[in-house]
Amino acid sequence: MLIAFFIIIVIIATILFGGLLYLLYLPFNNWLVKSDKLTGKLSQQINRTFLFSLCIFAVALYSFMDYRTPSKERLQKVADIKLPSDFKVLKDEYQDMWQDYCILYDIQLGNYATTELIENIKASKFYNKTSFHQGVWTEKDFVTVDSVKGVWCKSLTGFAFTRQEERMSYSIELDTTTNLLRYNECAD
Repeated sequence: MLIAFFIIIVIIATILFGGLLYLLYLPFNNWLVKSDKLTGKLSQQINRTFLFSLCIFAVALYSFMDYRTPSKERLQKVADIKLPSDFKVLKDEYQDMWQDYCILYDIQLGNYATTELIENIKASKFYNKTSFHQGVWTEKDFVTVDSVKGVWCKSLTGFAFTRQEERMSYSIELDTTTNLLRYNECAD
């Protein structure tokens, strides 16, 4: 939905920009045609070339822009945590498969940052202190907040998170021995 909005904005901006350029060109074109320095056929060819160039410009503009919300913001919003400011991004991949996509976001934390993150996890509205993740999620693990089901809990390697919404699935693993956090967001 958001991508469609940006596509429409890019198309409108291109049309406005192209229209302004064409309005500036029209008096010059008319003068060239009236003074027989430009034929009607050549004028039409220039107009078609201009329209084609505008289309290429719009496609190029859209392809170079990144409309995706940064992975850090997505992770913090989905998991109801705040990441520490001190970490190193190891991987930030967006794998697009038309309407399906996957975001892989791995970060390396320092010891102090990991401790700070653990405190933030324990303060999350999705934290379940009585649950322990051993590879399989059960219904009793989940915490429901505002009709959204998710869970943060301790795991064999540190802490784990999962959340499912319609066709979206989110998972996070925090390995407290290596201070590595792995975030995975998929839509299918």
